Amino acid sequence: MIQPHDLNVFRYDIPTPQYPYYHLRLRLEADAAPGLSIRQVRVDGRRSRDFWVYRAGCPTPYGDQLTGAPEEDLVLRLDWSNGSAHRVKVDVEGADGAAITLTAEATAPERGGWWHGDWRYYASVVVRETAGLARTHEPVHVLLGLYTDRLTDPAREVRVIGINPASGAPCETPCQVYDISVYDAESDQFNQPTTTFEVAFLADVPASAEKVYLIFYGNPDAPSPQYTSDLRVSGEALAFTIDNDYYRARLHTRAGTLDDVLLKGGVNTLFEHHVENNGALHWNPGVYTRERRWAHQSDWDPPPVELSYGGPVFFMTRRSGALPSYPEVLCTVTYTFYAHQPYIMMSSSLDIIEDIDVHALRSGEAVFNHKVVREFAWKQPGGEIGSVAIYETPKSPRLGLYMERDVPWWAFYNRDLEGGFAGINLEVVNIQRDKSLIHWEPYTYLYWSDELIYCCRPLVYTFSTGPWNNPQRMMRIPRGSTYYERMAFYPFRLGRTQADRFAPIEDTYRRLAFPLDVSVANLDIDARVPDGWARPEWLQRDDYTRPRPDGD
Repeated sequence: MIQPHDLNVFRYDIPTPQYPYYHLRLRLEADAAPGLSIRQVRVDGRRSRDFWVYRAGCPTPYGDQLTGAPEEDLVLRLDWSNGSAHRVKVDVEGADGAAITLTAEATAPERGGWWHGDWRYYASVVVRETAGLARTHEPVHVLLGLYTDRLTDPAREVRVIGINPASGAPCETPCQVYDISVYDAESDQFNQPTTTFEVAFLADVPASAEKVYLIFYGNPDAPSPQYTSDLRVSGEALAFTIDNDYYRARLHTRAGTLDDVLLKGGVNTLFEHHVENNGALHWNPGVYTRERRWAHQSDWDPPPVELSYGGPVFFMTRRSGALPSYPEVLCTVTYTFYAHQPYIMMSSSLDIIEDIDVHALRSGEAVFNHKVVREFAWKQPGGEIGSVAIYETPKSPRLGLYMERDVPWWAFYNRDLEGGFAGINLEVVNIQRDKSLIHWEPYTYLYWSDELIYCCRPLVYTFSTGPWNNPQRMMRIPRGSTYYERMAFYPFRLGRTQADRFAPIEDTYRRLAFPLDVSVANLDIDARVPDGWARPEWLQRDDYTRPRPDGD
């Protein structure tokens, strides 16, 4: 017959990828009666609902059943500190209906406990590396929604602590809190005041490994964090200069678009255009009809809407509004510059709010003068890397080179200067919300003339490809069309040998195409959470009828 003392403390443990929280593992005596149903767990006199039953490291189908099987653990989320003592009581019911309270108590070890006593709560995430690439300073963004009465000022209070997967040692990593909002309309069993925000940090994860990060909060007296960073931002909107150990990027003074980029690392080469229009390096997204004019996001003067903010982890600037002379075409462009990373993230969207007939709709562009770039390389979707001397390809008005829309990357480079500028393609999407199915014919091309050299992605395009393509055609883009792209601009140093000339791009592409996998945040169960599902009022009405599958 089972006895109260038949529950034993197996071990206190640090947060691990399997159990990403401070926890205590308990086991039944080998000869204890099987078939026990857990009715309640109390830790130091307080009820706890944060418990799970595992067998041989795997969660059981019914988390409240103890069978006495070998390697069966009752795992409790228990926020232990170094040397703290805890008493656990587990109310169980046997197969015969008999009830008994199992007890266990033990003192925690002198190392590995709660990170800091001034912080009351934490959320945990598990970060997984799945591509076989060791990650250093890898950007991670986590969305959190926390009860408002648990924290005062997220930007000041939040700390991110990485748990070393080998030693278990905690280490604070610089973080940045942004996009804070508060819901406070109700406070009942259905809705609670909630503070929502995002936190960004830079993760270090070994290849093919997992690592736990704890996001601590709940310290109203916390000082503002002071982190060192290689990310430096100067200037005022729109004319920011963003600088880190890898590059210096300048944004156009009137348009806010990427104007030029200086590659550091001993290359010290400036990639620029500064010839046509306002001289910016990044032109598209753009649209053209002969009845109006070419219009690019780089032509904003100024953009209708501009938003920017930054910190020790990243600096973001976003511009949006209708393209000049095209009220039917709404555009948004976002740049994100990270600390300790050599690339610039760029995303853009085009939203067509009224039908429009065009000669051209394009995205994914970088434009240069003839001072630096000499050769062009691209990775084909099948994996082969091609390379050409730019001036040996057809000249304007013909296309210099035709490529598929889904080329993983393209790059301008100069082997004498040992540097280049790459565009790494991560997402290209067309969405139709109104009249049509997919409505685009995308590809990628290289173009050069006496004045400039560029690479871009047509989405719908009849103009400037030569008389053989019937450029008088006007093609309709229906309202409800959205075109989205996400890519990285990457100034890079060429590999030292011909065999590894583009290895830096390949490595960066794989890191961006296969980012760290981040779990949903794990939180403790607050006492105000109902034991069962709280049925909404609309489900409790006598006249409620569940909709039929056919919608009637």
